[in-house]
Amino acid sequence: MKKIIITFSLAALALASCQAPAPTEVVVEETVENNYFILNRNVEQLKAVGKAAADLAVSDSTTYGTFKVVVCGKSVQDLLDEEKMADAVAILQESGVEMYACGLSLKKFGVDLASLPEFYQVVPNGLVFGFELQKEGYYSITL
Repeated sequence: MKKIIITFSLAALALASCQAPAPTEVVVEETVENNYFILNRNVEQLKAVGKAAADLAVSDSTTYGTFKVVVCGKSVQDLLDEEKMADAVAILQESGVEMYACGLSLKKFGVDLASLPEFYQVVPNGLVFGFELQKEGYYSITL
């Protein structure tokens, strides 16, 4: 009887030591990136936009992505006024803001693409560009 008890005890210990450890759950953290887009119809607001981009870059720090602005409407004419745009362009460049001009607006208001400063990229349609960015998860506003 002692042999049977000792045998069962040893068998139970052997089985207990052979059990696989509980699986550990691997958690993969997805990096979230905050991206921003503004559709702008008033270049007077671009300095404030540049400052907001700089503030968000600090407050978002590790999650700050890109900040894009499309100038549309009649204000595309102002993009050629170096004196009017100088301060805003300096702030926007310093803040890393990507600047775009709406191709439809440029055409409508007779702005020659060749005269547009290199700082601006041209998108065929600023509205469609904005909607595409929203589909990608960009935060957006219109000014």
